[in-house]
Amino acid sequence: MIPVKAVHMRRANTTIFPGTHSLCLRSSPRVGVLLVPAHRSPHKINKSMCAGKVPRREVLQGSVLLPVMSAVPSSTATEVADGLAEDWRRGENWEWKGQRIRYSVLGKDLPGTPLLLVHGFGASLEHWRFNAPVLAVDRPVYAIDLLGFGYSDKPTIPSGFNSWGGHVWARQLNAFVDEVIQKPVVMVGNSLGGYSSLLATAVADPENVAGLVLVNSAGPLIEENGGMADPFWELAENIEAIDRLAAVEGPVNPLELLKKFGAFLGFLSLRSEKRVLGILGQVYTDSKDNIDEDLATLILGPAWTANSFEVFYRTTIGGKGKPGVSVNRLLETLQDRQTPTALLWGVNDPWIVQAKADRMLTLYPEADFLPVVAGHCPHDEKPDEFNAQLNTWLSARSL
Repeated sequence: MIPVKAVHMRRANTTIFPGTHSLCLRSSPRVGVLLVPAHRSPHKINKSMCAGKVPRREVLQGSVLLPVMSAVPSSTATEVADGLAEDWRRGENWEWKGQRIRYSVLGKDLPGTPLLLVHGFGASLEHWRFNAPVLAVDRPVYAIDLLGFGYSDKPTIPSGFNSWGGHVWARQLNAFVDEVIQKPVVMVGNSLGGYSSLLATAVADPENVAGLVLVNSAGPLIEENGGMADPFWELAENIEAIDRLAAVEGPVNPLELLKKFGAFLGFLSLRSEKRVLGILGQVYTDSKDNIDEDLATLILGPAWTANSFEVFYRTTIGGKGKPGVSVNRLLETLQDRQTPTALLWGVNDPWIVQAKADRMLTLYPEADFLPVVAGHCPHDEKPDEFNAQLNTWLSARSL
């Protein structure tokens, strides 16, 4: 077990209101955590309630009091993260299909349900720097580099597959649970990591995934008016078939080579601290406090490792048009299984907007909506609020 600075928890009363899945969290060192419904609308934030202006009738009507361990640390997440051992950042290696995968774990021998934290596109396990040490107070917390990202291997084509895509990372995550964690887990995924976790949960043995938290999750979503059909609806549980279909490629032509060269120039321009910090400034919408040199380093470092451009190209421009199972189909599977699911969402995300979360909640109404006033990466932009929301939800769901 890697030593971590202790985080002291306070006991609090948590009020959970039935009949709504949209939760607004308030916390203070004195009063603990209060979950309240978004007034009048199941999936929208009422900012006056988040500010503490809760009408008395809302508190008294049908409330249920649950004593839980609130996630109000005596230190902030950033202070706790300062105590992270270098061993956590360095991580350990796990071999999957002959490929080296980096992961880290805190609290390995603790009794609670393990968490598996899955980063987004272009990031790494270190993006959970402010979350892992706080969440690992009473449970094991694993963080992993997806194949092709961070300091995991970056093959041109993943071993055992014909192409890149969510199906690769879903299989990676499930294999990691089977071989390394060896217990039912709660997967927590941001952006691309959210879609990969969603697909992994849908195709996993139901006993292996105890719950799922989607943090501004990516993935193809079929709109309510129909739009495109999902040609892979029946293949959702057979992602090897998707891999075979995705592998069908036409002959290389000069336009393709030109497109790849343009992508290479764009990739080079992205590998600068100024450019990275500029992009982060657009998606960390409400607080810039954690846009720092450490954040730039954890993103830029892996971009200089061998074959990083090839993976970048094949998972972006070079992979457009490749199939992916729709979020609609995957949420239907979770609903059939009644998998405890939460959408922990940065509601000001300019990339994956709240309207997507609203649509997902219509597809799986039993899922919980946990808003954070933040952008695309609420776990790193507002880590104290994110950690409190997540810990409270885990307690309420007995996970």
